[in-house]
Amino acid sequence: MSLKGFETRINVARVASFDQPKRIIFATGAVQEYLGSEAKRLGGKKIVVVTDKGVRKAGMADTIADLLKKENLGVEIYDEISAEPSADSIRAAVKFTREGKYDLVVGVGGGAVLDTAKLAALCLTNPGDVMVYVNPAEDKTKGPAKPKILIPTTSGTGSEASNFAVVIEGLYKTWAASTNLFADVAIVDPLMVISCPPRQTAGSAMDVLSHNVEALIDREANPLSDAQALEATKIVFKYAKRAYHMGDDLEARWNMSAAATLGGIVITYPWIGGPAMLGHCTSEALGPRWNIPHGIACGLALVYMLQFNLPACTEKLAYVSKQVLGDEVYGLGKREAAIAFVHAVKNLMEDMELPTNLKAYNVPSKELDEFAQYLFKERQYVYSLPRFNPRKLTLENTKEYLRLMYEGTLLE
Repeated sequence: MSLKGFETRINVARVASFDQPKRIIFATGAVQEYLGSEAKRLGGKKIVVVTDKGVRKAGMADTIADLLKKENLGVEIYDEISAEPSADSIRAAVKFTREGKYDLVVGVGGGAVLDTAKLAALCLTNPGDVMVYVNPAEDKTKGPAKPKILIPTTSGTGSEASNFAVVIEGLYKTWAASTNLFADVAIVDPLMVISCPPRQTAGSAMDVLSHNVEALIDREANPLSDAQALEATKIVFKYAKRAYHMGDDLEARWNMSAAATLGGIVITYPWIGGPAMLGHCTSEALGPRWNIPHGIACGLALVYMLQFNLPACTEKLAYVSKQVLGDEVYGLGKREAAIAFVHAVKNLMEDMELPTNLKAYNVPSKELDEFAQYLFKERQYVYSLPRFNPRKLTLENTKEYLRLMYEGTLLE
């Protein structure tokens, strides 16, 4: 039997290998129990805790510093991180860590903080401007980073488990991708998320959902990623509203932390690529341009990118719908079940009191055609959409996709 050509059809060369963080510790109370011993195991003697002012005001950064000091380790806190990971903010953090000559970086915060901590640790051993390493097309790193421990305080980006670091350059987001950006230790402790405000909780939930649902309809999705992404999607639909409406619900927080970490793992698979789909391609452009928080932008884009892609992935989306929604779609045909899932995503956003159209964010309608041209002519190639996204973009269908998102219109 000849196998010539068969490997091309199943993309076996593209999914042959993948990397993961060296260690993930997931438990309620994990920070208290494991941080000190893990810092010492990694050789940390002079440590910088990278965080932002909100996390520090909540007392979490100083708690982390105190735990390390109890182990007789030298600790300083850097909290000048901006809400979004701008190039200037990251350059300032890199300058601080280089001048301090730290041997261990501990990131405590949301995605912007963790991504900054990754790049700061990388630049302790890799010379030059940090933006040299921010290159979606190529890993420009020259060697391993200094050790880093990542502790999320939101359940959204999954940065603690991914090999990406996102940076805002100008009006749009770009990123670095490298095995050298993986955490040496990720400590995921649901207690660290209890104080996350409701709106941030809701946005984070939509970020989690977008990672996992986009992965499920990826053209190269396979059982390795599907198993994790589908379970994470089920978790979001079951627990996101509980975490939003009752922030001290520890069961809900535990599960949303699990979904976020699963999403971080899933998007790191090379056949998922980030996720390299129309949803993130759109959200990571419209968010910085029109000042829409990342998670909410992800949710907005997810609803309408599912509608856009539905004709090209009806069977897969119907399967996801039936697995996630269960009795709600019992007896429906494939197209009807797929459409029901799109509506369920929009309903979830509404149940968490999030806007579901671009008009609510005062996005100028007159700028949408120019934005569509940017997505179609340039940005889709940065994200490799022709490879990963189920439906091919044209300028006209891209304009229609944005028009429906602007109006908040779902087709029946």
